[in-house]
Parts: sequence; C-alpha cells; structure tokens
Amino acid sequence: MTKITTMALLATLVACCAGVAEEIHSVQPAVGAVCLTTDQPIVIDGDLSDAAWQQAPVVSGFRISALEVLASNQTEFMVLRNADTLYFGVRCHEENMAGLVATVTMRDGRVWYDDDVELFFDVDHDHDDFCQLMANSLGTRFDAKTGSSTWDTEWEAAASTEADAWLLEVAIPFASLGAEPPAIGDIWGMNVCRERQAGRDRVLQNWANVQGNFLRPWLFGHIYFAGESFELTDDLAREVYRSIEVPVELYLPGRRALVGPKGVENTRTWQEILAEEFGQAGELRELHAELAQTFAQNPDAPHQDEFAPLDERFARLRELAGGAEPVSPAQWATQTIQIDRLQAELHELKWKVRIALLLQEA
Repeated sequence: MTKITTMALLATLVACCAGVAEEIHSVQPAVGAVCLTTDQPIVIDGDLSDAAWQQAPVVSGFRISALEVLASNQTEFMVLRNADTLYFGVRCHEENMAGLVATVTMRDGRVWYDDDVELFFDVDHDHDDFCQLMANSLGTRFDAKTGSSTWDTEWEAAASTEADAWLLEVAIPFASLGAEPPAIGDIWGMNVCRERQAGRDRVLQNWANVQGNFLRPWLFGHIYFAGESFELTDDLAREVYRSIEVPVELYLPGRRALVGPKGVENTRTWQEILAEEFGQAGELRELHAELAQTFAQNPDAPHQDEFAPLDERFARLRELAGGAEPVSPAQWATQTIQIDRLQAELHELKWKVRIALLLQEA
C-alpha cells in the first residue's frame, strides 16, 4: 500500500469515527431509568401484581421510532434487580387486542414478525457492543449479541393478556449478559422497544429514540442502578451527567427530572407536564368553548351526538390537567396525544355544524 493510499485511508477512518462521535446522543436530552434493588420475590408468570413491582418507578413516553410523535398505544416498563438478576415488567397498551399477532412459538424464531418487546443492554456503556433480548405475547424468546443471532443465553420470559393490553415479565441473570452484578451508581446503556403489528401497519416504538433502527447503541437510553431507595440530589445529578455527558431526562416515581452539569435543572410531575401542555393548547380550548356555546344556544342544532363524546374526552383531559388526581406517565402520553386529536376533530366538527346551520337558514 502506498503512503498516499495509507494516509487517505487514515483520513477516512478519522472522519468516520468523528461522524459516529457526533451522532452519539444526537437526540437530546437522553433518557434514563432508575433500577431499584429489591429482596422481595418476583415470580416470572406474566402477572405484574407481585408486591415488588408496586415499588418500582413506571417508565413510559414511548415514541414512534424516528419521529418525535408519541405512540397512541403506549408502552410502560418497570425495572428491578436483586443480587444476581435483572427484572423487567412491561405493559403494552393495545386498543386492538383481537388483531394481536402471536404466531411464533419456537425459541429463536422470527419473533419480530409478531407483536413483541425488545430489550437492549450496553453493559460496558461503550456505545458499541450490546445484547438484544426479545419476546412476543406468548413468551417466545429470541436473543442476539451486536446483531448476531448465533448468540444464546439463559433468561426467562412469561406473558399474559388483559382486555386492553398484553404484559411481559422477564428475568435476566447478570451473568447471562456477560456482566458482574452492577454496583450502586453504575450506569449501563439500555433501551426498550416494541414492534406493534396489531394495527393496520407495523409500527416501531422506542423509549430512547434510535431514529428508526433499534440496533444503534450510541443512541440508547440509560439505566442507573440504585439501592433499595433513591433520592436525586444535585451531587448525584452531576455524577449522572458526567457519566452520560449530555443532559438526561431521568424517570422517577411520579415525576421526571432533567439533570445537567449544574445538577437537577428541574423536576416536574406528570400532572404538571400535562397541565403545561393543556395550558398551551389555546386553540383547543377555544374550539371546545365555541361548540359548547353553539349547542347551548341552538338546542336543535345538528351533530350534537358527535359533540357529546368529544366533550367527554375534553372533560377528562381538563380534569387530569387540573390536578384532581395523580397522572401516570402513560396517562400523560395518552392525554398529550388527545390534545392534538381533539383539536383536529373539534375543528372539523365546527365547520360541519356551521354549514348545517347555514343550510337550515337557507
């Protein structure tokens, strides 16, 4: 190889490495989940009613991969650990349970053709090698390492269904991921993704936005290993920031905190976040008020039957945003979607009513 060719190759490699470095955490802020330590037993049966799960922070806010759009059928997960095992509990909300695709029953079969959940772990936190574990709503498992399906490891998965969701419960020995049990304060790269097949089209959901390709460890979120309890202080927040090197939205019990170089930049409950979003939805409130006034002044106006369910949804949104009850992360995501949907539907109904009233007067 000539000197010029060698120099050109080195320049290309440097440019490629720089490009990858710039892409790490290009979606900012990054996201982080807290894994608490438990000594309570967890039975892997697809039932999330074990007492241990009641103490785990619930994480949600899944978006359609590659888009900044919240998924309409939200996913929630919880994570816990004991001395030697990592546990995940996942609830996949589903409005079309009859359309749930669950056909693969063979270990290491093409689980991704079914409705499935996929867990990703970058245990060295080097944004490079990763373990991928996936399971469908039958509990059928598939595993791979850095894209290679020849890798197999030992872990458990069990699933169950509810009227409007399917559930997954997973136990993963740390040794099965090639890792020592993490110490308190350790951070791994981690992501939770979902392939939803139950709708008309296949939809990819992700917690950390990997921009349309689940196999991008440099865009994973993060898991912080805590003790039996967790208190976010400025010192700890700065430690988390130094480990991840970008601001992080940390999911905590009942709230979400943004941490950065100066510590805790803000902490807000899900109700407070929803209240802010509802407060900014001035056009939605104006449309609702206009239609409510129209029907109050014209009791015989057409399309009142169409307004009634929209009015109920608006009332529920206003109630949750008003702080009458705690809001879960999945409720926040679902109601945030309602803001845009309701606005579009009320706008369409407004013009239908106006045209109908004009025709009546003609």
